Amino acid sequence: ARNGYDEKMGARPMARLIQEKIKRRLAEELLFGTLADGGRVEIDVVDNELTFDMQDNKVH
Repeated sequence: ARNGYDEKMGARPMARLIQEKIKRRLAEELLFGTLADGGRVEIDVVDNELTFDMQDNKVH
């Protein structure tokens, strides 16, 4: 949240941050990776970094 708000630009930096850090990664996984056949994603913050736990729909 600290990087997502600017007094002059409002929440626009938050939208850019979400695009760069979350949407791009998810799109890549949906198209070509673990989530190509669907699945589940948990996003968390560990040591100020986003972590992605991706589970595909395959039954193990």
